[in-house]
Amino acid sequence: MLLSVARFERRYQLRSPAFWVTFLIFFLMAFAAAASDNLSIGGKGGNVLVNAPFVIAQTTMIMSVFSLFVVAAFVANAVVRDDETRFGAIIHSTRLTTTDYLLGRFAGAFAVGLLVFASVPLGNAVGAAMPWLDAETVGPFHLGWYLQAWLLFCGPTLLVMSAALYALAIGTRSMMATYIGTVVFLVLYLVAMGLLDKPQFEYWVALFDPFGMGAVGLATKYWTAAERNTLMPVLEGTLLWNRLIWVGLTVVVLALALRLYRVEARAPKATKTTKQIADTAPVVSVVPMPSGKPGGWAAVWALVRFDMAATFRNPGYVVLVFFGCVNAGGALWFASRLYEVDTLPVTRVMIEALESSFAVIPLIIAIYYAGELVWGSRDRRSHEILDTTPAPDWAFVLPKMLAIALVLVSTLAGSIIAAIVVQLLKGYTEVEFGHYLLWYVLPWGVDVTLMAVLAVFVQTLVPNKQAGWLAMLVFVVARSTLGNLGFEHQLYLYAAAPGVPLSDMNGQGHFAAHAAWFRLYWAAFALILVVLTQALWRRGTVVPLKARGARLPARLAGPAGATAVVALLVMAGLGGWIFYNTNVLNPYRTRQDSERWTADKEKAVLPYEALPQPRIADVVLDVALYPSQSRVVTHGSYVLENRTGASLQQVHVNMPRDLQVTDLQLEGAELKQALGQFNYRIYEFAQPLPPGARATLRFATIREQRGFRHRGNDTRVVDNGTFIDNSEIAPGLGVSRDEFLSDRIKRRKYGLVPELRPAKLEDDSARAFNGLRRDSDWVNADITVSTEADQRVVAPGYQEFERVEGDRRIARYRTDAPIQNFFSIQSARYDVARDRWHDVELAVYHHPAH
Repeated sequence: MLLSVARFERRYQLRSPAFWVTFLIFFLMAFAAAASDNLSIGGKGGNVLVNAPFVIAQTTMIMSVFSLFVVAAFVANAVVRDDETRFGAIIHSTRLTTTDYLLGRFAGAFAVGLLVFASVPLGNAVGAAMPWLDAETVGPFHLGWYLQAWLLFCGPTLLVMSAALYALAIGTRSMMATYIGTVVFLVLYLVAMGLLDKPQFEYWVALFDPFGMGAVGLATKYWTAAERNTLMPVLEGTLLWNRLIWVGLTVVVLALALRLYRVEARAPKATKTTKQIADTAPVVSVVPMPSGKPGGWAAVWALVRFDMAATFRNPGYVVLVFFGCVNAGGALWFASRLYEVDTLPVTRVMIEALESSFAVIPLIIAIYYAGELVWGSRDRRSHEILDTTPAPDWAFVLPKMLAIALVLVSTLAGSIIAAIVVQLLKGYTEVEFGHYLLWYVLPWGVDVTLMAVLAVFVQTLVPNKQAGWLAMLVFVVARSTLGNLGFEHQLYLYAAAPGVPLSDMNGQGHFAAHAAWFRLYWAAFALILVVLTQALWRRGTVVPLKARGARLPARLAGPAGATAVVALLVMAGLGGWIFYNTNVLNPYRTRQDSERWTADKEKAVLPYEALPQPRIADVVLDVALYPSQSRVVTHGSYVLENRTGASLQQVHVNMPRDLQVTDLQLEGAELKQALGQFNYRIYEFAQPLPPGARATLRFATIREQRGFRHRGNDTRVVDNGTFIDNSEIAPGLGVSRDEFLSDRIKRRKYGLVPELRPAKLEDDSARAFNGLRRDSDWVNADITVSTEADQRVVAPGYQEFERVEGDRRIARYRTDAPIQNFFSIQSARYDVARDRWHDVELAVYHHPAH
């Protein structure tokens, strides 16, 4: 009988859409980890192959942590399901024993959970076989490595976790309690691993870590890249004992579960509402239908509140938010730690931590609950009644979208509480609610609401909610990987916008306005999706998409169609403005374009690397900063000195790619060749420059950003807090390897040698070059900087004067001794605190708010 129950449970779970959805999710995560550089799970990278046995072991064991919620869904559901459907009483009236019933249910559910987790090694294997991967990063395929990681390393973990969650479900008879117990265990595990992350505890961690990662880490602690690429950790020693301990504990836990089980299911608690229904006679009333009148909108808001309450009461929502807060808690706590030094947990740092660790939770909620709300009435079989009411279609669509949007905003607001708690625990009391609202809740609220609108629209098209979840999952994965194929423009990547860097001095700067254009653009498109959603809304028992599409023109007649047309015109206008900025005022370049340009430049100029060049001895710069315009105009000169010991015929002048050169003249030389696409010029002296002789190089450049770019907006020259170094506004001499590709995979991709080797230790000629710049040793600097009158500038050297002329502040700095030819120029609305110590004048330039 036990085997019969197990087979029944296995067949039931395999037919569940949840099985295929979770299988695909885990498969895609493992696939992306192997096939993409954007996701890293395990120890791949460097000289370690993407399908190395060490990487396979680490990836599967890390993913086993995330599998806890999947295990809970399958094994806990096996016992709670019978109580919820009241089918348990029928089962227990048969000759089936309690032991066979419980162990059979467990065996079948565990087998399904183990099968779901097989998607991890399968995804890793398929991802490693993708043709776009560099062949040198992929090793030979060994089926045994995947089976060992799946069954021997992760199998015991899944077994004991399944038994523990099964026992919890039996004791509580509640999925909600099981999910909460899962979260509590995960929190305790992460806290314990953080506290025990010390060398003196590594043996005990390896022995008792339920996931086995500590044991594998200890066994492979000193492995080289070659060993990681060829050896799978051997199941012996501490690793063997770890697995045996947890397999043995499974027997104890299952025995406890058998003792805890009671045939009598817990009766549901009578709520106040159910008591009132039981004690009073039914009252028939007419529900006012939504309309444009105030009463109608009151009904809409009532539906919004109903859908929000349904979401808030769902155990999955509680688990997701709690898991997100736990995950964010660790990131928030350590976010202010920089180079092993604790800094102030300012609001900016907290928001950046939330964006990286919590913001994915609202996205999951948007996708998941779009399906739940759209299909809720059909799952409850109440749609036939609701669909016969005279309510317009938008009365079904709009409340659901508003409910999801408000739930998402409340979720983001809840994460702020976690951030503020961390700030207060660390003794930081300057809580900036306005920054949390404008820098975090508002932009992320818009982004996830756009995703929620798309999710509801997709659920309207597909035949069931599982297909909608799958479609949204494919969309999210595709959007994150299209960049690898060169499709990066936010004009066709739904809900995408340029990043907005945060600064305590500059706030969001003009970057928020740049992103706002894209958000408005996609909001117009989302409005079109809303109109289409209500026009395609299914009403009735069987309403295929083809039939709904056939009556689409009729449903778009009137205000709905007019709204869609207006939104389309707004979208076209905003799209034209965005295209003008990103593709006309600024060059549109993908990452692949930039990599290809860099590789082509290396091929063109690397042959000149060994060509002797003069050294820069003196630097004179006149720098005009226009922070509010993201613009820098520079006039300057270099004194070049021939220190090679031989006459020089040529001077090679190298400049940043986007630096505009308005004047460039070398004394006694003429331009011989210009590699315009690389901003590289070769000058040749009329008479070779003798050893020890000098020549002057004069130049004028402009660095500016007009409008905004699709990515990579200039963060160096900003309204308050400009920080720019001289290599970004002035030319250099000769070839610099710093601008070449360093990734061996990318170098091979573009036909370059895998690695540019440094000079040998015995090569004394390489010692003649400065580590920062090959074209300079030590230089004398004379720097004049002008900026906006309400700002102050800082540059190397002693300040000779500072004055305000009209709307410009001008300051001059000169060095009294040679310095490195690598220095920064800063401009901001600084306050200056001055003091004197003996004969030394002190000045501290600081941000007033600090």
